[in-house]
Amino acid sequence: MKPMLISDVGWCKAMKDAFTQRGLDVDALLAEAGVDLSQAEELDLAELTDGFSRAWEIAVAKTGDPAIGLTVPTHPLNSLGVLSHVVLSAPTVQHALASLSRFTHLVSPTATIDLHTENGRSFLTLSIASGRRPVPSQRYDFYCTVLLHGIRWVTGREVRPIAFQHPGPEPADAHRWAEAFGCPVQFNAPLCQVEINTADLALPIPTADQTVADLCERIATQIAEQQGGSVSIRVRQALMKHLSKGDPRRETMASMLCMSERTLQRRLTEEGTSFAELVDEVRRELAQRYFQHSDCSPTEITFALGFSDPSNFYRACKRWFGRSPSTMRCTN
Repeated sequence: MKPMLISDVGWCKAMKDAFTQRGLDVDALLAEAGVDLSQAEELDLAELTDGFSRAWEIAVAKTGDPAIGLTVPTHPLNSLGVLSHVVLSAPTVQHALASLSRFTHLVSPTATIDLHTENGRSFLTLSIASGRRPVPSQRYDFYCTVLLHGIRWVTGREVRPIAFQHPGPEPADAHRWAEAFGCPVQFNAPLCQVEINTADLALPIPTADQTVADLCERIATQIAEQQGGSVSIRVRQALMKHLSKGDPRRETMASMLCMSERTLQRRLTEEGTSFAELVDEVRRELAQRYFQHSDCSPTEITFALGFSDPSNFYRACKRWFGRSPSTMRCTN
């Protein structure tokens, strides 16, 4: 799993601010949830997302308010950390959300957002890593609340979504969600998705500055590259670690990277590759290493590369190297 990034503390600050507004002892609550930010870089993704989920569950229990995730942070952009300048300097809402979509992992490795258009309609989709426990509804509430109020704050407009698909169960007082987001809310949805008025995406951001925007984009891109931030690199890294567990599935990889399967496919297409191509490339590279630098038998290599059947490895080996696995083993 990918280690937590220090920049995730920026998003955590917004959560802590919301808890403080509700009169909660934040440090005690996080300690009870097992979230120790001083050990941030030592936590893997599952531990991190489960810790945040526990924190929200405890907050609900202490306040008795299932709608606590609708609490608006004092300053929504606090959650964006290094990306706040990217948003403030963007020319329009669409440019700002597109940048957030590209770089969300820099401020929160437990979640991704994806801005896309279908048949002339615009949608913002949120995915949150589930770890070993379900994601509580309040985490979806909070992310979407922060994003909506962030848009309102930078534009100075009372932007209202067209509709909100919420993956959580419908609460008894569902009207509170409709009032908070200013639109109909469909609960028990298969994913978390907000439909945005396409005209709102064109709204200008008064603090826009193209020179600053270009600089911020370059800095964010450099940071992402240093941290293995492109989706294809992150997929390759995950495949290197997990191939031996069995034939890799795209839906499983998408979940590991905190995004929907459709988003993963689209991001890889934008980078000029596909999941199948990356799996094949990584398998070929690892096969070459095993043949050259280990004494593993062809059968052992078969399963180390995630093949369920030796015949599949045989065909792949012939395609990659023009030789059978046994011949490769004998000549290396």
